[in-house]
Amino acid sequence: MRKNAHPLPGSRFAVNSRIRRRTFLTATGALATATAVGDVAYATPHALDDAPEYVDVQLLNITDLHGYLQPTTPSQGSVITGAGGVQVTVGGVGYLATHLKQLREGRKNSIFFSSGDNFSGWPFEVDAHANEPTVEALNALGLQFSTVGNHELDHSVSFLVDHMEHGVPYPVNGRDDNFVDSTGHKFRGANFRFYTANIVYADTGRTIVPPYNIEWVDAGHGRKLPVAFIHLTVMDTPTGSTSYQPGLKALSDVAQANKLAAQLKARGVNAIVINIHDGGVAGNDYNAGTNPSGPVFQLAANASPDIAAIVTGHWHCRFNMMVPDPNGVPRPVVEAGNHGSLINEINLKLDPRTGEVIRELTTSTNHANTRDVPVDEELQDIADYWTAKGQKRYATPLAKVTGDFTRTANASGESTMGNLAADFAHWDANQHGQADLALISTKPVSGSNALTGDLLFAKGTNAADADGTVLFGEAWNAFGYGNPILTVTLPGTQLHAAFEAQWVPQANGTVKFAPFAVSQNVSYSYDTGKPIGQRVDPAKVLIDGRPLDLNRNYRVAALAYTLIGGDGTTVFTGFTDPVRNDRDHEGFIAYLRAHPVLTPSTLDRARPVS
Repeated sequence: MRKNAHPLPGSRFAVNSRIRRRTFLTATGALATATAVGDVAYATPHALDDAPEYVDVQLLNITDLHGYLQPTTPSQGSVITGAGGVQVTVGGVGYLATHLKQLREGRKNSIFFSSGDNFSGWPFEVDAHANEPTVEALNALGLQFSTVGNHELDHSVSFLVDHMEHGVPYPVNGRDDNFVDSTGHKFRGANFRFYTANIVYADTGRTIVPPYNIEWVDAGHGRKLPVAFIHLTVMDTPTGSTSYQPGLKALSDVAQANKLAAQLKARGVNAIVINIHDGGVAGNDYNAGTNPSGPVFQLAANASPDIAAIVTGHWHCRFNMMVPDPNGVPRPVVEAGNHGSLINEINLKLDPRTGEVIRELTTSTNHANTRDVPVDEELQDIADYWTAKGQKRYATPLAKVTGDFTRTANASGESTMGNLAADFAHWDANQHGQADLALISTKPVSGSNALTGDLLFAKGTNAADADGTVLFGEAWNAFGYGNPILTVTLPGTQLHAAFEAQWVPQANGTVKFAPFAVSQNVSYSYDTGKPIGQRVDPAKVLIDGRPLDLNRNYRVAALAYTLIGGDGTTVFTGFTDPVRNDRDHEGFIAYLRAHPVLTPSTLDRARPVS
């Protein structure tokens, strides 16, 4: 049974009416005055008795760590702006641990949690070790629970629950995961749990993990009080380019929050917090907020007044605000940046009889994870260990090439690296089902390109490299941006339209050429002397030697980013029957393991009409 998966309070936590106060506190703790909103008004500030009988609860939050264990660089967001435009340098779990210890010191009721996107990030040493380094670091930091972020589902629900939570090997022990950690043990999973109330299985409507958790705080004299956390995930997660999960769907965050808040309140839980992986933007000062906008502020305007605070993530923004609830009573709405830049601290005071939050005594502060404190040796050792492991993994020989695979395209937009990527996608899709062909965007209409490097015959600068050798890290960095290969159904007419859509008229009257790489079982000819939309004769598109049939459906493999239009390609709109295959990085590594000697293809899959 998962710890704290369901509330346990009994009737002794009866619902009591709100204890009214006439003043409230700003996000940084200063007394302030508000104008009347609805039936709630605040008068001139006056002294409040910080009564010793109140139960103090400290909430500490980070979000969007994305596996950045080492101190970040400026391009990774290491410099943030505070009050008066003052900039500070932040980042690194070694410093984060020190700040957390200082904040927790002397606090009996301190709860440390995350708003999601803990892993599935970009540092090679973390990504190439199945995100296990991040879990080891978070375990050592004492993380207690986390919302499911969209990137937590970059692999699968099974990967999240079975492997990341419980340490089940997935799929090949010691090669693809279950690596030896800094203590000499195989990966054993997280010491914390994941939650979400609005990501459900499409066929059953059941949440993929529990929707909320209850933490019990010490109220003295042997009594405990419940604090509930309702967890929510950004609603486009099931159809996002990296987290694309055809078997899942998202429910309304507002509806789920209000439903669960009412259920918890009815069961006597009077301290409720929303922890949501979806945020907004509110200016540049990391410990304040101006001109707020974004989904979380819409949520804040509609979420039940029984919710005492809203802690957010996903947008990689930094703000700390008190925002009125639907009754006009302020509550914290905060986001603690990304990559370990901030720790948000919310301090609640609970009525010892009812467990209700005394809302006007709530304070919230975003603390910068500065580097002017002693580094925590345990956490820095973990980061350094995985950095060294990453360097060794990068240098591992993986395959051989007999010539150069480059992104340099000929006049038809065809390249040896593009052809290799399309061949991989076709192969990968056929490991999980059946695909008629594969298309890879090589020069997208907009956005980024999955062809991120070349595989050259000549040895590189790494000491482990040799002529004709492809190192693990070279392959990892040559293709992909964390997207799954999808296999979808397209009618022949739409597939033909995709070939025609390689020529894109621009507003200035020019034409942009945005070619697809096609798998080796496909060839076609085109005529740029004809009008756009009439340049590819379906009879001249050959798939497994047979002309494209406009009257049948085809199973087409491509990256999710392209299929959902992330790179500006709109021609695939309306595809059906999606099947998720491997993620690009891991799948490409598997392809090279299965094809240990690669020879560049001839560039004859796309041919101009003479």
